[in-house]
Amino acid sequence: MKTPLPLILLGLIAANSISLTAQAQPTSNSPSSQCVGEVFPYIAPANLAMMAYRGYLEKEGIPGYQVLGEQYSFGKVTAQQIVKAAISSCLLSDKYGVASDPNYADDLAMQVQILIQENQ
Repeated sequence: MKTPLPLILLGLIAANSISLTAQAQPTSNSPSSQCVGEVFPYIAPANLAMMAYRGYLEKEGIPGYQVLGEQYSFGKVTAQQIVKAAISSCLLSDKYGVASDPNYADDLAMQVQILIQENQ
């Protein structure tokens, strides 16, 4: 008896998705091990500011675009919160200690302010 092609394809798709799910599980207890994709060891403050502004960190509670500008201006969002959100969203690694580096936070703050001013 011949098996219909759609059933064969469905079986192959199911087998592949089970295999991919098993491979995507973290294997160690480090913070970045909870990330499935590549985590960047460093992101330039200007690039992270742009990513935050464009809404890449909305799932972590950092609003994008004009709302970020408003909340940043009122102190409801800080550069330090943006860094922490980037780390917890698996975008940025704390491999080089950016979470506790005041110079990185200062540079990021300056870049966010520049973006806000340019987009008013």
